[in-house]
Amino acid sequence: MRNTKSFELVFSAALLAGLFVSACAPQAVTPTPDTIGTVVAQLAADMLTQTAGAVTSTPLPPTETPTLAVTDTPTPTVDPSQINPPRVIAQTGCWTGPGDSYTLISNIELNVKGRKNVVILGMGSVPGWVVIRNPYFNNPCWVPLEVMEIDPRTDLTVFPVMTPGP
Repeated sequence: MRNTKSFELVFSAALLAGLFVSACAPQAVTPTPDTIGTVVAQLAADMLTQTAGAVTSTPLPPTETPTLAVTDTPTPTVDPSQINPPRVIAQTGCWTGPGDSYTLISNIELNVKGRKNVVILGMGSVPGWVVIRNPYFNNPCWVPLEVMEIDPRTDLTVFPVMTPGP
């Protein structure tokens, strides 16, 4: 029985020594996959092996280059911020349509400089009338064109023609 115990001790010591030696020995490093490098390399390889599109046998249509005649002059573009705002320059009423036969919404009072800036909404269907945003109630109202000061650079053709309400 003593021999069995000795054998177990020697075997255990040898086993521990073997584990110790293997734990202290340099280990081979197993490389981890480089996912980003692999994707980049694959993308580069794909880009290098791609071919250009096939040449079409149908020619592209020619493009026209407009030429200015001697009499043509380009229309200068006007910066909207440089245009003076429309103004009412005389005391007037603001009606639901063109004139006294329509309901008076308000009177337009002028400031100390004798004018009131307004916003044009449209041109009246009756000549000589402009539809503006009422400066007090923000609803549309009609004023005579003769009491308006409109910058000559303002393009009045861009405004809709408006008809009076009932």
